[in-house]
Amino acid sequence: MNFAALRKAAQSSSVPVEAELVASITWFITIRWLAGIGVIGATWFADTFFRVALPTLALYTIGVSILLYNTAFYVIVRRLSRVPARTLTPYDIFTKTQIGFDWLAMTALIHFSGGLESPAIFYFFFHIIIAATLLSMRATFFYAAMATLLVSGVGVLEYAGILPHYFVLLSATEAAYRQPLFVIGIVFFFISTMFVAAYLSSTLNARLRKREAEVIALSQNLLRAYTRLETVYETAEAVSSTLELAQVLDRLVRRTADALGVRACSIRLLDESGARLKVAAVYGLSDAYIHKGDLILAHNPLAREVIAGKTVIVNDVTAETRLQYPRQALEEGIYSMLSAPLQGKKGPLGLIRAYSSEPNHFTQDDAEFLTAIARQGSIAIENALAYEALGKLDQMKSKFVRTVTHELRSPVSVVRSLLHTLLGGYVGELSETQRAMLQRVQHRADFLQTLIDDLLDLAAGKMDVRAQEERVPVALDEAVHRVVERFQVPAQEKQITLDWECKCPEGPVKIAATNEGVDRILNNLVSNAIKYTPRGGRVSVRMFVRENCATLEVSDTGIGIPEDALPHLFEEFYRAPNAKAQVKEGTGLGLAITKDLVTRFGGHISVQSQVGHGTTFTVTFPILVELPV
Repeated sequence: MNFAALRKAAQSSSVPVEAELVASITWFITIRWLAGIGVIGATWFADTFFRVALPTLALYTIGVSILLYNTAFYVIVRRLSRVPARTLTPYDIFTKTQIGFDWLAMTALIHFSGGLESPAIFYFFFHIIIAATLLSMRATFFYAAMATLLVSGVGVLEYAGILPHYFVLLSATEAAYRQPLFVIGIVFFFISTMFVAAYLSSTLNARLRKREAEVIALSQNLLRAYTRLETVYETAEAVSSTLELAQVLDRLVRRTADALGVRACSIRLLDESGARLKVAAVYGLSDAYIHKGDLILAHNPLAREVIAGKTVIVNDVTAETRLQYPRQALEEGIYSMLSAPLQGKKGPLGLIRAYSSEPNHFTQDDAEFLTAIARQGSIAIENALAYEALGKLDQMKSKFVRTVTHELRSPVSVVRSLLHTLLGGYVGELSETQRAMLQRVQHRADFLQTLIDDLLDLAAGKMDVRAQEERVPVALDEAVHRVVERFQVPAQEKQITLDWECKCPEGPVKIAATNEGVDRILNNLVSNAIKYTPRGGRVSVRMFVRENCATLEVSDTGIGIPEDALPHLFEEFYRAPNAKAQVKEGTGLGLAITKDLVTRFGGHISVQSQVGHGTTFTVTFPILVELPV
């Protein structure tokens, strides 16, 4: 490869230039082995079979010399391949040294094989082609000039009688080397041919290298375009893949830095006052730079421009006067920046900024790309912020429900206690009418107490109160057995057959949970099955172990659930229409609480049902191998 082209490639791409140079030089050395052996072999062949009067000792010496200095070159190139050079200069010098030695060997070979009459004179053309391949056009013409001087010098010196002439192809009586016209003609054609060969080889090689550079540049542009398209796609995917703000921001900064080929990227969001930009996500920056301080819009003209909707390129931090922390940026090794606004539907959200260690790194294409990323990222950030706000609102609602229901629990308990006292006859006999009315009030108070308890359980789950509870190994099979025993009497009163089957290995099947939570799950499922199964029906509770999971199935032959109600079954306060028609009272919170508890304990719940043919709830829990700390 031409060294000028190699330098450009080394500056503009990640092409393994040294490897290509070593390969080219190694090939050059391999060709020279053949040349040295060829000189020795040709001398022996001509001397043995053609009986040509040759200075064999001198020719053998030239062949052996070529092999010796080629051996030295081979050792040098092996060392160059082991220790990468910081520049291409050693390779350049090494190549020119090789050609210099070859020029001397070729000149000696021409002299001892007939001077201008020597057939070896044409071998110079091979070296011109090699020089054009490995060196610049200027160096190639230099070596062409040196070759013409050396060959012409041999011809002139032999013509003048300063050097002896060796007859190889012509006899001594013909002495063409002493004829001026012959000498001038050979020298003229040699010079013209050498320079034409140098021009053609260098020109063709330059055109090939230009095409190669264009292909490399095109490949890099295509790779950069592909990377950026991939980043835009992943950014768009992030809009729908997650609503967690931290994950969205982390993906944005990482992918943007990779796509732009820079060391770092950050996202700053406006605080509630709208006067400061706080760090929300960062990639590739030191802690000292991250915590240098917020960007205060009043003190940062550049940030104000970006927040106003303008993408800004800072080509040289040292000459930029709009920055708030220029000294800290230089200490971080940042010399250029690119900032784009994050615009939401209702106004600015913040900015995204890329950092480079090189001045004048960013182009207008980079600015357009970052603007596109910012548009996609703004949608993702706005969605994540909305989701975060909904979460906070839900927490506030749960806190409100928990506070209110907790305040209601005490007076309702007092009312139930007083009703129990009245109905027990502790304050005197009651008439039938009075007793009936008080029983109705007691029934409604009991339902209100159930509703309060469910609301408290639901609010506790929403506020992650139960997440703080310590989980213990709970024997699931034993807990199911206790609940089934508890509901045997209610089942018998409705003439319902309640079956219990456990296909489990010997010993208890334990899961990580709380005893109260497991009891609540089982109680809700079995009580619902009995509640919505007509007289004479059947409720079956079955448990089995498969693939390190305990599976519980609660099946009934009850009224079933309509198909359009199944997607809403685990929603808060929802009751299927046929369930409300059969049992008027119900909070609609039991299954929502059940699913919350199952999920909290690492399990999964599903339901299959058909109206008029019954329902099957399936709950799966991971079996406890080692209780988490």
